[in-house]
Amino acid sequence: MKFIIDKLIHYILSFFVLIYILYEELIWERLAQPIFRYFQSLKLLQKLEHYLKNVHGVLILIAFIILFAITELQGIYAGVLLLKGKPVLWLLLYAGKIPIAAFTFWLFRVSKPKLMSFPWFKKSYELLMRGIDWIQHTETYIDIKTRAANLKEYFKKNYLREGDSTRQKIKRIYRRLKIRLREILKR
Repeated sequence: MKFIIDKLIHYILSFFVLIYILYEELIWERLAQPIFRYFQSLKLLQKLEHYLKNVHGVLILIAFIILFAITELQGIYAGVLLLKGKPVLWLLLYAGKIPIAAFTFWLFRVSKPKLMSFPWFKKSYELLMRGIDWIQHTETYIDIKTRAANLKEYFKKNYLREGDSTRQKIKRIYRRLKIRLREILKR
């Protein structure tokens, strides 16, 4: 019985770790961070950052919670749309979430001391960070991260050659996937 429970926990943890890695690699690093950096470079936000230094912490907390809730609800609803078989709507809604999330992260970064002055917020943040740290130090996370890095390197080496046009890359991927699919179907 212990073996079955251990395997079940391993698979559940693997699922969540995989979701986390996909989010981190695809959404955060490829989309959200560039938008976040763009927001930081805007002069309007630099002025807003100076303005926020004089705004009461409660107002910043309310704004942060509203923005955070909007992005989370968008993500949940986008997931529902994807499960319902509406990938275009999922993509549009999720893409619309990214600038709001980037702005929310910016707001958190510039007003972190004020937000951390609320004990329940600070405790929640610390708990979340401990959870992320725990996940990143599990054997499952390290194993999946290593495999993902190897797969990414293999994909770059075999499918995405420097100097090729996007069209050439797509053709190469299509041809190789077609060959692989034929090999699998022959078995």
